[in-house]
Amino acid sequence: MTASADLNPSSADERNALPDEREAHPDEREAHPDEREAHPDERGARPDHDEEAPDPGARRLGLLAVCVATALWGFGGTVASDLFDSGLRPAELVAARTLISLAGLGLLLALARRRSGTPRRTEPIDWPLVVAFGLAIAVANACLFLAISHLPVAVAMVLQNLAPAFVVGWLVVLGRCRLGIAIALGLVVALAGVALVVELPTTPLGEVNLLGVGFGIATAVGVAAFSVLGSRATRRYGALRANTYAFAVSSVAWLLYFAPQGVPEIVGRHDLLPGVLFVAILGTLAPFVLFSWGTARVGPHAGAVNICLEPVFSAVLAWTWLGQSLNAVQIAGGLLVIGAVVHLQRLRVG
Repeated sequence: MTASADLNPSSADERNALPDEREAHPDEREAHPDEREAHPDERGARPDHDEEAPDPGARRLGLLAVCVATALWGFGGTVASDLFDSGLRPAELVAARTLISLAGLGLLLALARRRSGTPRRTEPIDWPLVVAFGLAIAVANACLFLAISHLPVAVAMVLQNLAPAFVVGWLVVLGRCRLGIAIALGLVVALAGVALVVELPTTPLGEVNLLGVGFGIATAVGVAAFSVLGSRATRRYGALRANTYAFAVSSVAWLLYFAPQGVPEIVGRHDLLPGVLFVAILGTLAPFVLFSWGTARVGPHAGAVNICLEPVFSAVLAWTWLGQSLNAVQIAGGLLVIGAVVHLQRLRVG
């Protein structure tokens, strides 16, 4: 869950929100190019990409890790929706998730440095890049949780996973990617699928939750933005360090946002603490670690696995737990979006 991904990735939520070695955030979990050399901060935290290809057993374990991470991101989105139904504000959950994830990332970075014996790095930080990356994560995560609060979880996840299509579209606009028939077809099918997911053909426009759809599309744009920014930061600092910096910026932004409002309501809602911790730890931090470890063994196709499975897991969990269901038109639309985005991603990987 974009996000982290989100760190999902959700989304998006925040698909939210954490990336692997090749990706900056879970929810752009397919957008980052291969790193040719491991950063000293992360040697020992992940395998070197220049080593020989892993054996089939390692690839199977990597694929299992990616699937478990995807299921956790979907589970995190469902738990978030339940928390919103209990009265928790989406912004408060995003802020809590961000702060807790930052603590976990900082701990992982410290452990990686200690394990590798590498001293603290002192080269100058590209603050415009890091700040833009962190703010993009904050915006994408906030939009994902707002989308989940207005739409069925699976619909929000499908809209979030449009991010690769936005990345491809942006590359076409910049002239860095030629608009061939294959790319144009993928973009058109993705848009048609979105129309079906939000039930435009069968529902009067006045009855469509346009606010929720807007937040979902904004999530995809945010994920696309931090995918591009995170790719640059990852190449410069390494995935773990880049995301720690970005989540630090995002945490500061949320603290400044809530400072004039006094103590957030979430502080006094002890009954919601288990759900909040689940979203932050098992719905964000744990999937980041699993997805990073798995992608190092599976390769760039891990992003396609996540795009295909996250909406499915989200739909099943939301149906069994929250009673949310999708009709045949929405399911067909979701399949079109998933197929189109996987097609576009494979074109980029190729």
